[in-house]
Amino acid sequence: MTKGSNPFNPNSVVTPTLFAGRSQQVFQILKKLRQVRDGMPASFVLTGDRGIGKTALAKLIMYAAESNDPTFENLNFLTTYYSVERDQTFDSVLQAALNGLTDRMPKSVLDRLSSRLGSYFKNGKFTVGAFGSSASYEHGSKEEASVPQVLKDRAVSALSNIITGIEEATDASKKLDGVLIVIDEIHNAADIGGVAQILRGIVTTLDVSRLGRVSFMVIGYPYGVEKFFEGDPSARRHFDVIELSVMPREDAKSVLMKGFDKIGLQCSKESLEKHIDTAGGYPHSIQIIGHNLVEQDRDGMIDEKDWGEALSRSALELQSKDFSEMYDFKGKMTLREQLVNVLALAGRPMSKLELKDHLGGKNIYTASCLGELKKSGAVTESTGGILTLHSMLFRAAVLIHIFTQTSKNTELEELVQKLMPTASQGLLSSEKK
Repeated sequence: MTKGSNPFNPNSVVTPTLFAGRSQQVFQILKKLRQVRDGMPASFVLTGDRGIGKTALAKLIMYAAESNDPTFENLNFLTTYYSVERDQTFDSVLQAALNGLTDRMPKSVLDRLSSRLGSYFKNGKFTVGAFGSSASYEHGSKEEASVPQVLKDRAVSALSNIITGIEEATDASKKLDGVLIVIDEIHNAADIGGVAQILRGIVTTLDVSRLGRVSFMVIGYPYGVEKFFEGDPSARRHFDVIELSVMPREDAKSVLMKGFDKIGLQCSKESLEKHIDTAGGYPHSIQIIGHNLVEQDRDGMIDEKDWGEALSRSALELQSKDFSEMYDFKGKMTLREQLVNVLALAGRPMSKLELKDHLGGKNIYTASCLGELKKSGAVTESTGGILTLHSMLFRAAVLIHIFTQTSKNTELEELVQKLMPTASQGLLSSEKK
């Protein structure tokens, strides 16, 4: 019964029109970009768990930074986005990011680059480093140790000429405020330990030369961001670290309602209120649920029946996608899966000691058990050693899996009878059928 195409796309980041929440972070970044426009450099690190909305926020910031819209302080930046591939070296990352700028540069800036940068700007593209080299500063030879310096110097030269070219523009309609370079998935960089020092060197040199209208936005998982700063602790002074947590439930509801309104669907407020926490405040999970709710609807009203079918489908989809690194839904249940089973069946946070007791005293304090669970985001640990599952949707995915295995596993069936609240047993009995 939809009046248009499905507005929710789980395979893409949230579009600016469906974006909700994060107002504090958006205001913080846009305020700093106004300073960059005035020649005072500012750079950012966005960090958070998988599916928390890092890339979606970056997309919104890029949209605002280049829109020249009064709503967003009339910012008109030259922007580029690049996502790091696994084990990619940073020289190729920085080169690709800089080349992403060339498509939107005024011709006068391109001409300036061609005449001043010589061999490393040909046919409208940069060559800033030797591919396959490492940005790490821990090298044995002088030749290897010079790679980061060459990389920094060439990037500075490129950006200096871009900013100078922008400042020389006489056509007001083509006037740009500066450059915003977004580098996503930084945790994938093979030489992440040297990246912060290179970026700090670029920004500092440009600032001293009064060409500080450049901003870097680095995005990554928490463990990657730790490695990023370990290589150069001084870089912390040059980056605003923005840690994204789950969305408040009102913002999560707003995302769904915006999507429904866009295509003329009605939604039961009672059902929305009842089920919105299932996504755990994770924007990607919200997108999947929203997509399936729209696909399940047959009468133009999102109601309880639609929610039941959409949540089951969403949980099953996430088993093979987002949650596959958090829990092995296909293989043998290791201690890691057993720990998650206890949390899922109990339906509440537990202390590590309580969990250990439910698991027969087995040692959960290992890298392969608790270490992997925390690293993947399957569980989070709060003060006092209390462990909580990633989200209610993750719990649903695990419970659906458990209830398909109980007939084959007596020990698992006994655990279900011991821990599963009566109401949830009834809910998932229908899934089992």
